[in-house]
Amino acid sequence: MWKTINEVRIPDIRGFVREAVATSDRDIHIGTDSLQAGRATRFVTVLVLLQPGKGGRVAYKRTLAPRITSLRERLLREVYHSVALGLEITDLLPAASDLTLHVDANPVLKHRSSRYVHELVGMVVGQGFKAVVKPESWAATHTADRIARTLGRHVGFSPETV
Repeated sequence: MWKTINEVRIPDIRGFVREAVATSDRDIHIGTDSLQAGRATRFVTVLVLLQPGKGGRVAYKRTLAPRITSLRERLLREVYHSVALGLEITDLLPAASDLTLHVDANPVLKHRSSRYVHELVGMVVGQGFKAVVKPESWAATHTADRIARTLGRHVGFSPETV
């Protein structure tokens, strides 16, 4: 179930995107973050529609999976969620270059996620999308993270499996 940041349900994410891109030019950003919570891993995928200089709109979807202990598998699943959404909406966009997928991995070698950056970016680029990593990947590292940590505490997750 997709929702806005104000918890308004979005019955059709394609309709949400179609309406947004029909009214004006928008930059579209997709990112996913995950959070370990007990025996589960929570995923939050965000779709951010920005109209430069005028603000934007955010939609998100939360899913729950059995706890994933491997960092590599968790990061791959995050990117999978983002790529899947990108593929679902790409035909609605004037140009695929308007879509950027944000990868929650840091290329700096002191971070554990740095070992997987090339593989994760390859998944995104292999599907024809533009990829950004930390520190530019704000949709995953800030927007999705905020929803996972704050809204996730107050609102239950659906038992959908990933």
